[in-house]
Amino acid sequence: MPTDKIEQQAAQWVVLLSDPGQFTEQAQAEFIAWRAQDPRHEAAAARMEGVLGTVKNLAAQANAAPGRCALEAGLSARRTLLSNWRQGIRLLLWAMVFILPILAFVLPWSNQSVHTAAGQWRTVVLEDGSHLELAGASHVKILYSEHYRDIELLAGQVRVVVAKQPDRPLRVLSRQAVSQALGTEFIVQEQPQGTVLTVLSSRVLTYSRAQGPQQGRELAAGDQVQIDAQGLGVNRQTDVNSTKRNWDERQLFLEHVPLAQALEQITRQYPGKTQINIQGMEGRVVSAVLPADQPLSALALLADLYPGLQVQDSRSEGLRIKFRF
Repeated sequence: MPTDKIEQQAAQWVVLLSDPGQFTEQAQAEFIAWRAQDPRHEAAAARMEGVLGTVKNLAAQANAAPGRCALEAGLSARRTLLSNWRQGIRLLLWAMVFILPILAFVLPWSNQSVHTAAGQWRTVVLEDGSHLELAGASHVKILYSEHYRDIELLAGQVRVVVAKQPDRPLRVLSRQAVSQALGTEFIVQEQPQGTVLTVLSSRVLTYSRAQGPQQGRELAAGDQVQIDAQGLGVNRQTDVNSTKRNWDERQLFLEHVPLAQALEQITRQYPGKTQINIQGMEGRVVSAVLPADQPLSALALLADLYPGLQVQDSRSEGLRIKFRF
């Protein structure tokens, strides 16, 4: 479900439960169940509750003489609407459904997005001291709340170095998986085949979003696993030092990767259109270390390994790749 739709649902729930006439045990139970359905539900609800607390504080300040004078000066035409602070809260929360994109720039608990272009690597230091290192053609959304530090990985891959906050876990939410840090450093990559998690330090708890935390697994440093709708795959072992070095030096390490899948990873860093004809690539695998931020150089090296690989690059048609029998 799109994030803006989740935000709207969270606002509707908080509006409903802020009304004493609607605050029933059944409604509260349904709200708790909705929050448990998806980590993004929990994060959105926490942000809305934070806004509710802020509005209550503003309402309390408005009852004091200085605050009341300030409000009356600017909102005299709305005095009857604001006479009941609960009504003001409900109106504001309903308005948030429509002004969340604006609030994202002015409220500390709001969403922040970080993008990288093809071939561009970027490091971001978050408010808690955690570091995000985005590979090229990546996109994350930062969803910090009172209870969780959530990073939604929408595309590409991110390396996370976690600042410890035991009372507020850091999680990376990808399309197929949730990866919660129990330690300090790991990489999450979003691929068409699923999410790939590589643990570089300490431990990470991960599970398929389709199956939930009951089917989760703790991974240790050097463990790597692919997660999809069917669950977690078999743990593979990786060399932590080599993985870090390949990342720092912008190298793409491929080990027994199908040729078509390798081309998908390489061409993600190409800034233009890409057409790949996979006919004839079946059964061919790649084991190589290639430049991750220079797709044309990587393709040239791959063509040396597979002379049948034909690569055409033109401004009008972009990148066209096929295999000659």
